[in-house]
Amino acid sequence: MKKLIAGAVALSIIGAGCQKTTSETSEIEIKKGYLIYKNNCSMCHWETVTPEQIRNIRKMVKEGKKPPFAAPPMSEVSARVKKFYPTEEKFVAFVKDYITNPSREKGVCLPMAYKIFGVMPPIGRNMSEDSKEAVAKWLYYRFNMSWEEFMKKHPH
Repeated sequence: MKKLIAGAVALSIIGAGCQKTTSETSEIEIKKGYLIYKNNCSMCHWETVTPEQIRNIRKMVKEGKKPPFAAPPMSEVSARVKKFYPTEEKFVAFVKDYITNPSREKGVCLPMAYKIFGVMPPIGRNMSEDSKEAVAKWLYYRFNMSWEEFMKKHPH
């Protein structure tokens, strides 16, 4: 019973704040993408951060300390990638390629992100094409803030 309740809570969280999916991108695929995120990405990328957490993390970094996670939060990643790849098709293609063959040259992170976190490992090399597609679509639909909106709410 606890697992059933936990699953229902997780699925309701997935839907909160999401953009509407297209007929080509099903809710099932988005849920699959969330599970792939939880199993492959969440150990480095938090899902999102609050403005207060960003302020505290910025203070830690200024003091020479490491942030409490190993990569930028997914809400920030999504907003940043959408700045350069705003359509679903281009966004998904970029994410699938980047998680398979990451490099600073093709990345879209701010220079400070590379200074703090470096370049991510190629985790996509161990994922199926369907899994990469699902996590990329989850990332696209889960967060609906533009880069400008994200930075206004979470100034660095």
